Amino acid sequence: MKILLIILFFFEATLLQAQNLVVAKETPFFDFDISGSSGNYNGKTYTEIHLGINMNFAEWLVWRNAAFKRTSPGVEPDLTGIDSSLRFVLSTKVQEAGIKIFAGPGYRWAAPSEKNALFGEAGAGIQLGRFGASSGLRYLRYDKPQSNSIGEATKQEDLTYFITIAGGAGLSF
Repeated sequence: MKILLIILFFFEATLLQAQNLVVAKETPFFDFDISGSSGNYNGKTYTEIHLGINMNFAEWLVWRNAAFKRTSPGVEPDLTGIDSSLRFVLSTKVQEAGIKIFAGPGYRWAAPSEKNALFGEAGAGIQLGRFGASSGLRYLRYDKPQSNSIGEATKQEDLTYFITIAGGAGLSF
């Protein structure tokens, strides 16, 4: 019995020591970003604005959910919805600065639902402390066949280019 108590005591002391040695995570669990993108679909140029929340599960894995609104002059109605993606991240750090490269799959829930789409995205950026800027591209493949205002079939894919400003305000627990 005494041996068991001694083992438990040393095990608990070792565990407490290990908890004190855990290095604080540099990236908060939640952080926010704002992004703008542009593209050309069926001969019409459009712009999008995104407001995203990122859940940083690990330095290499981020789940991003972003509300978006797409506007295109002369095209009705505007497109709104949510993009949800998993981003696999490769990053390097030198003191407070770093470079990030990311890529991953996602899904777009849009209104109207004819614009729901699977997508893949990739990009690169710089990180300065808790702030970052990145750019990249997103390839969308719409779930349903697409048509123009007079009912003619149009392409079922789209490519957008984006710029993102991120960080600054984050929550960690």
